[in-house]
Amino acid sequence: MKNLLTYINPSKGFNDCDTLVKVQIDNSFSLGWKKEDILLVTNFPYEYNGVKSIIVNDEHFCAVRPRSNKTTIIPYLLNLGIIGKEICWVHDFDAYQSEVIEESELGLDNVDAGFTDYGWRPRWCLGSYFFKESSKDIFERLKNRIFENVEDETALMELTENDVDGINARIKRLDITYNLGMRRIANNYGKAEKPLKVLHFHPVYKGVKLLDNFMYGKNDLGFPLMTERLADIFKYHGIQ
Repeated sequence: MKNLLTYINPSKGFNDCDTLVKVQIDNSFSLGWKKEDILLVTNFPYEYNGVKSIIVNDEHFCAVRPRSNKTTIIPYLLNLGIIGKEICWVHDFDAYQSEVIEESELGLDNVDAGFTDYGWRPRWCLGSYFFKESSKDIFERLKNRIFENVEDETALMELTENDVDGINARIKRLDITYNLGMRRIANNYGKAEKPLKVLHFHPVYKGVKLLDNFMYGKNDLGFPLMTERLADIFKYHGIQ
């Protein structure tokens, strides 16, 4: 399996993700990922802990929907062979793997991609998802809609609501354990398979320190969701 992180920006730097990219790389190594399976795609040179970025041109920046860049870049990476036949996990810099994820547990043998919803509502959430080479045409369709100023999640909803080209038989709705976010934590925790596989939150969001919810248990459940292993990586990088 491949672990894909993308950051394409006119500033040619990580901006608010300069620490999170290091957390992501160290966390991946801690969970057993091999260096060659960590794909960091940027439009500027970068290296940390032996992981060098794969540099793409500025033209791949989606100015109308920059948050959807991780989705629009996929057809290009597939065309170049940077992503091959292996299942690929793509996720935001604030979606942190908590436990080892095995390909077999995803159940993607007979489908082309797997997406979660928000847990508390059925809308697709594209902060953390898995796909295979055979999904290329799906992402080409998504890319076209995104560049028409449509968010990637909305574009996927359009495809599935209309079952374009039989897409509903080609994708799987994954358990919320692969993308447990910052809203309605208790509800989503109750639904999620355990142990939790991916925690999705920014340490500080709109002035609120969400790290406390996950690292220190200041949430409706009353206990932390983050493992000590992952918490130690955050603390090592000065996030606590």
